[in-house]
Amino acid sequence: MPEEKPLVEVKVTNPVTYLKNWWNKVMGKEGVYFSFRIHPLTAFLIAFGLTAGIFSIGRYSVNIPFLKYEVVNSPIPAATPAVWKETAYTGTLQFSKVAGKFYLMVTSSSELITLEVPENIDLTDYVGKRILAIGNYNKSKKILQVTDAKTLEVLPKTQILIPLQSPSGQATSEPTMSPTPEASPSASPV
Repeated sequence: MPEEKPLVEVKVTNPVTYLKNWWNKVMGKEGVYFSFRIHPLTAFLIAFGLTAGIFSIGRYSVNIPFLKYEVVNSPIPAATPAVWKETAYTGTLQFSKVAGKFYLMVTSSSELITLEVPENIDLTDYVGKRILAIGNYNKSKKILQVTDAKTLEVLPKTQILIPLQSPSGQATSEPTMSPTPEASPSASPV
């Protein structure tokens, strides 16, 4: 027997599912697919050409008015070196009767420094001795302005040797106990 169709049939579907299916159907037919093969040598040549082209674009520039750079000539500030610097020198004090000046003979650098000494400092007792002179030094003129009498110190002419205890005894091939026990006079009977 043939099946009878119902007189009234009601079907309720989800509208979100309907829209989702419709969107998948529309998007499924969109898009372009490419497929090609490149050999390694061809890829290297293409990469080299693109790199050369991209780097060569930099020499062409677009004139943008608000990005315009204008060079303004301004004077270059010249650095003025510090003429006088506070320092100290050791050396032998010398006096020139012709010039009437004191000189410091620095032995480490083999140079002669002119000393400008204030009138309140008397250096005549130090002539021919090693001294430490402290003051302001001008490197270009090689002048040391001695600042104070307290800044001069007499140094000894020769080095002061510090006495050291010399080792006593003979070297032996066998190690010895240190300290070696010794009998004291009070411990031994008479």
